[in-house]
Amino acid sequence: SPVSLDHGQTGTVYALEAGGEKIAVFKPVDGEKFTRKALDVGKGAVREEAVYLVDRLCGSQAGVPVTSRATIEVGGEVLHGSVQAFVQDVLGFIEDFAMPRDLSKAIEFVPRESAEALALLDMRAFNMDRHSGNLLLLRKDKPHSLGPIDHGCCLPPWWSLGEAIFDAWSSWPQLQEPPSEDSKEIVSMALEMLPKSCDMVKDAGLDESSLLTLRLCTHFVYIGVAELGIPVGVLASRMLRDEETGFQDLSWLEGQVLKAAQYAGAKCEMKVNHRDDQEIVVEDEGAGLKAELFIDALCKQFRSELPKDYIASVEPHLRKKW
Repeated sequence: SPVSLDHGQTGTVYALEAGGEKIAVFKPVDGEKFTRKALDVGKGAVREEAVYLVDRLCGSQAGVPVTSRATIEVGGEVLHGSVQAFVQDVLGFIEDFAMPRDLSKAIEFVPRESAEALALLDMRAFNMDRHSGNLLLLRKDKPHSLGPIDHGCCLPPWWSLGEAIFDAWSSWPQLQEPPSEDSKEIVSMALEMLPKSCDMVKDAGLDESSLLTLRLCTHFVYIGVAELGIPVGVLASRMLRDEETGFQDLSWLEGQVLKAAQYAGAKCEMKVNHRDDQEIVVEDEGAGLKAELFIDALCKQFRSELPKDYIASVEPHLRKKW
C-alpha cells in the first residue's frame, strides 16, 4: 500500500509498504517539480531507470537500488512513475556526516573504491543533482558504504551540460589521488558495455540527444581515468562550471563539446543569455549532427587536450611524476 512521504526536492514521493515494512519508493511523473535546463518534467522516471541500468550493466558498482518504471493506484487514481527498492541499513544522509579531510581517515570512513564508483557513475550519467541530501550513508560499522538515490535529473541533451552538481563528493580526499585499479576496471567495463547500455536506456525511453550525453561522458571518463590516470575528482572538475566566475562561463567539457559539434555538422554556437551566462545554443535540436563523427572528434580532443590541461593545473613538483 502507498503511504505519502514528505515531498522530495524533485517532487512527490510515496513509500510502498507490505506487512508494515517499507519495501520501495514511488515517484509519480505528474508530481515532478524540478527545474533544470533542457530536462522535460514528466521524464524523470525514464532517467531514474536509465541510471540504474547504466550502473547494473557495470556490476552495480555504485549501488543504485533496483529501479523501474511502474504504475500504481493511489486513492483510486492510477499514477505512472518510477519505483525504487527501499534502501536498508541506512545511517542517514551523507550531509549529516563529515567526511574526514585526512586521506587515511577518509578511506577508513568510506573506501576509496566505493567513492570512485559513485563519482564515476555520476560523471557518466552527468548528474545535475548529486547534492549531499540524495546520497545515503550505509552500515553501522566502518567502513561505510554508499546508497545513491534520486536520479531524475541526469542525462540531459548533449548541448545542455552546464548544470552538473557533484557537491556530495567533489572534495573528498579519496578522489584527489591517482585512480585505483578498480576505477580503471569500472570505466573499461563501462566502455565495453556502452552499446548495450545505449540499447537498454533507449528502450526505456531515453531520447537520442541524451544517449549522446551518455556516450560522450563514458568516453570522457575512460580516457581520463584508464588512459591518462587523472584523479577522478580532478577529472570531474572539468565537467563543472567555475564558481569563481559565478558559473557563467562554459566548463572545460562544454567547450570541447561545442568545438566537436560544430566540426560534426551541428548548427550551434555559444551565446550569452539574459543572466549573462554562456550557453550552447543549437538549431533544430542538433539536427545535422553526425553522431559518430562527433564522438570520434571528442575522443581525439580528450586525448590531446586533457593532458595539457591537467599538467597545467598540478603543482610543479608533481608534473614530472605524472
